[in-house]
Amino acid sequence: MCIPHGATRTINTGFVKEKKSKKHIKKPSKCMLEKGDPDFVDERKTVDENKKEESLFDKLFKD
Repeated sequence: MCIPHGATRTINTGFVKEKKSKKHIKKPSKCMLEKGDPDFVDERKTVDENKKEESLFDKLFKD
């Protein structure tokens, strides 16, 4: 004897599925795209291009 699909009862285990947070990132406004983010903090280190490394010869015979 065959049992049709869905004919059996489901068993309540008490498991509650958690709601997942949405992974959508808010689209920036046109003003922010044109002018940039006012709260942005640039944390990159700047390298002084004017400072040049002294050679060994310069270090030995410095005035």
